[in-house]
Amino acid sequence: MEKIGKVSKISGNIAEIIITRDSACGENCAACGLCQNREFTVTLAVSDDIQTGDTVRLLAEDKGILRLSAVGYLSLTVLLFLGAILGTLLGSEWLAFLLSILFVLLGVAVLKLIPPKTPQIRVEKL
Repeated sequence: MEKIGKVSKISGNIAEIIITRDSACGENCAACGLCQNREFTVTLAVSDDIQTGDTVRLLAEDKGILRLSAVGYLSLTVLLFLGAILGTLLGSEWLAFLLSILFVLLGVAVLKLIPPKTPQIRVEKL
């Protein structure tokens, strides 16, 4: 993955970098209406030669990002099915539905509590 951003603030060797999110609608923003807030800020460690206002390239290994996504989505999918199976075995469609929702909500809570092992991100000055 490669993104281009602009350094907005530096404190020691930690920089805040503003990145513009890619359009999900092929730059036809009137079609989807989801492009109002396309900028987001990331905080990363940088080398000493990077200054406020610099344009930088952020490089991350695709494999690490895909692994994080897979763990999140697959674990929630497994929990959804476990809730449905358990509810069905206990004899009620409503219970299967409610347990599925409960298991997914618990999974989301656990994923929020456990800090992910983020992939290594390199910052290069352009």
